[in-house]
Amino acid sequence: MIDVSIVILTYKEAPEVLAACLGAVRASAPGGDSSRREVIIVDNSGSAATERLVHEYLPTATYLANAENRGFAAAVNQGMRLATGRYILLLNPDTVVPPDAIERMVQHMDADVDVGIGSCIIRYPNGELQPSIRRFPKLLDQLLILFKVPHVVSRLKAVDEYMMTDVDAMKTQDVDSIMGAFMMIRKSVIDEIGMFDERYFIWFEEVDYCKMAHDAGFKIRHYADVEIVHHKGHTFNQLATIRKQKWIRESMRKYFAKHEGWAATAVLWLLAPVFIALAYVTAVIKRG
Repeated sequence: MIDVSIVILTYKEAPEVLAACLGAVRASAPGGDSSRREVIIVDNSGSAATERLVHEYLPTATYLANAENRGFAAAVNQGMRLATGRYILLLNPDTVVPPDAIERMVQHMDADVDVGIGSCIIRYPNGELQPSIRRFPKLLDQLLILFKVPHVVSRLKAVDEYMMTDVDAMKTQDVDSIMGAFMMIRKSVIDEIGMFDERYFIWFEEVDYCKMAHDAGFKIRHYADVEIVHHKGHTFNQLATIRKQKWIRESMRKYFAKHEGWAATAVLWLLAPVFIALAYVTAVIKRG
């Protein structure tokens, strides 16, 4: 029986970064025995070079190449459809997992049968704690973020609550949502609520999935005794600021339309020209 199916979505990832991820996954098999896990790589910029790299580190991995960038949700679903494990671990290609991280997560999830989705402490390569837990977004905190207010005012109650800076992230606790860089999902969750909503191209898809799981009665738990390293934003640093901001706004509107109703969505649509202008200003400042 397969305990965990590891699904890694990659998009034009630097070979040395992807190699570090794959090497860490290989080294994490308990006692070197990989028979109880499977690895599925979905490549949104399919290339022979990436396929060679995957099979160099993980000869038995399944490699799926897409001719075009299908976005996060659709590509992850490709991998999840092939997964046969009791748990599906979504793992970013710019992460490095310590040898015991995946196995300890499986042990936690086996013990905590009411937990549908689990994650862990995530750190930057320099050891700094990476914010990875959130409360579900509300219109106020998202408006403040879109208006770039946190860049001017360092402490805002609404944003602090959304970002969960009012809790100790070094403690195991139930949360609303977690970062998709390391996301272990119980197979029964997928059986009940389905896969990721493919209307999202990128951003908000993991929040949406946590919301669906939460509404179905599953717990989302942040385990503080497991840690990984994540080069956050490594892939998306390749994308222009304007394009990233556009995807964020589109995904946010989809999330609010699905979970918060027409009134909140209408506000986001009405303010869209302002957000677009701010995105251009931000892009100019970054180029400067």
